Amino acid sequence: MDNNGSVNTSTCVDDENLEQKPGLCNCFLGCVFLSKSQTNITSGEKKFKSQLKELTVYILFLITLSVVIYGTVTPYQFYYTKSVENLFIDGNNIQTTWQDVETWDSLWRYLQNTLLDGIHDNKINDKGIYIYNENKLLSLPRIRQLKIGNDSCEIPPVFSNVLFNCYSDYTVDEEDKATLEFVSYYADQSSDSKIYNEKLNTRPYSGQLARYGHGGFQQLLSTDKNISSFILHDLKFNGWIDRGTRAVFIDFTLYNANINMFCIVKLVAEFLPTGGIATSHEILVQKLLRYVSTKDNVLFGFEVALIVFVVYYIVVESVELMVFKMNYFVQYWNMLDNIIIIKILGCAAISLYRSVTINDLVTKSGTEMDTFTSFETIAYYESIYNDLAALCLFFSWIKIFKYLKFNKTMRHFSTTLSRCSKDILSFAVMFFIIFFAFAQLGLLLFGTILRDFATFHDSTYTLFRIILGDFDFLALEQASTLLGPVFFITYIFCVFFILLNMFLAIINDTYSEVKSEMSSENRPELEFGDYIKKTLRGLFSICGKKGEEEEEGEEERSEDMKESLPQIKVQPDGLPSDDEDSADSLFDDEEKPPRMLRTQETNASFPQWDIQSNMGDHFGPRVAYKGPSYEEFKILCRRVDRNDDAMGSVISKIDAVLGKLELLEKSYNKGVYPVIEQIPFPEGLEDEQTIHIPDETDLRGDWT
Repeated sequence: MDNNGSVNTSTCVDDENLEQKPGLCNCFLGCVFLSKSQTNITSGEKKFKSQLKELTVYILFLITLSVVIYGTVTPYQFYYTKSVENLFIDGNNIQTTWQDVETWDSLWRYLQNTLLDGIHDNKINDKGIYIYNENKLLSLPRIRQLKIGNDSCEIPPVFSNVLFNCYSDYTVDEEDKATLEFVSYYADQSSDSKIYNEKLNTRPYSGQLARYGHGGFQQLLSTDKNISSFILHDLKFNGWIDRGTRAVFIDFTLYNANINMFCIVKLVAEFLPTGGIATSHEILVQKLLRYVSTKDNVLFGFEVALIVFVVYYIVVESVELMVFKMNYFVQYWNMLDNIIIIKILGCAAISLYRSVTINDLVTKSGTEMDTFTSFETIAYYESIYNDLAALCLFFSWIKIFKYLKFNKTMRHFSTTLSRCSKDILSFAVMFFIIFFAFAQLGLLLFGTILRDFATFHDSTYTLFRIILGDFDFLALEQASTLLGPVFFITYIFCVFFILLNMFLAIINDTYSEVKSEMSSENRPELEFGDYIKKTLRGLFSICGKKGEEEEEGEEERSEDMKESLPQIKVQPDGLPSDDEDSADSLFDDEEKPPRMLRTQETNASFPQWDIQSNMGDHFGPRVAYKGPSYEEFKILCRRVDRNDDAMGSVISKIDAVLGKLELLEKSYNKGVYPVIEQIPFPEGLEDEQTIHIPDETDLRGDWT
């Protein structure tokens, strides 16, 4: 594994770092499927080319993934949710909102007024009920409740003669499943409300107070508003909701054909053991029917392309695992690839389940109008699909950093995080010790008074909000005149002024250190952005060329000029001579352009300029200097670039020799006289070369 995070695949030929060489099959598969960024490429430009190709493929994958995920998301989902909330939750025209439900009486008022008005005060025809004239009600609404028994808790002996009933908080073990005894005036409609049913085709629900089971007592409403009102009146009169009730669920499903969206609504009222009701709601707007319109069919094509990409990446990861064995798990980018693949496969499985299930549910809701068809299970899995898709797209964007590791700024970023990770981990231990200590202190001091500190996780969220500047100091002061301000000031001082500044100092110092080290290295490596610019310039320059043969001829002529450096005549005043023979010595006979053509190109490309007017009169008489032609200038620029590259190699070898000489000098100063021939030669020197130590005679003249 190299420093850039890519794995060395030269084991197919010969590698002593790995204990076992992969077989011939693995070598063949590695050559076919392994990305070149994971192979041992010595040339920086070739490495950039492979990175650019791999980045291009990955960008195509990312575009396909984005189209598939965003293809089912529309702004109408938000407006659909808000319209349902305005009708059933907290609309301005609602007399009793869902948040106003705090007692039994307010719950019955909501059911008899707000719920029935929202469902039935719309157009009703032979095809069913339509809410807002656009949203069809699928099947009948359902009201379900869960109860606990009278023996769910023990009464203290002191109150045994006074209190006879005790109802604890909800647990599945304490759930009351006994048949309810009351006389119903609407037996045909209300008989289901008396019998506990364990198979209601629902899922367990996690509320604010407990996790509730999937059974219970249910009551279906009618398509007629008057009958539904009589049913609710019957339930209220017979005490269907009593002290043992711990949760009431209201479920119904809507469908809008204009945008092909389902709206699954669940209203939850949780009965507190202390008295009172805590309300919550869940509205899911989802596209469960796919591949209906032309847009959906195009989206299906992108889904097929995404599956092809996934299969390709699965093969790539499998081959890498076969070739590199346990070294495969060292790279965190490989782990990120596996996470993305697993999430996409999970989304594909859920999409297949949705396609198989939704048609049966829609058919059942259309044929069995007098029953309740639950879309809760498929909506639950669709929510998981959305979560997996969101995380998959997030990690896919994060993976772009893998292809930017050759960029200087990205190297600073990654090196800084890797180098300060241990310090940040040590700091995190200290930070969370202090943070959780304050969270528990806030819970115990203000948990019975302030909602923000009612539970431990509420307390932790509140402390994080205080760090970001979102706090209510007056509420703390009203909760405790003395301890409230002391708690707030102490927390701000310890966490904000000390711990957060320590965290920033760790990152800042590490970044400064990394930046100074990298700037002192003076790497001659080409940056990835520079390579892209160079490639683009090459592409644009190709468009202006007459042909490839002319370019090859120029390259051959420029190579002939590499052997010797021509001498240019210089005047006594230090300026180039105006002698044309001296200028012509820069080129061979076949390279030399015609004199008349050169004069025209010179006049067209570079205007004459007056040296004396720019430099002053002390340079001598006025001289009009004609610059080189464009072709001459381009050839000279290429020569300068090649000379710079050659000088860089020579300077590196000279630095290596000077380093060896410094070691020799230190050895002589210590009285150690090493054998010159045993000293390893610097990289790039031939074996027959020797290092000559200068003596006093060499100091008088040149020495080699």
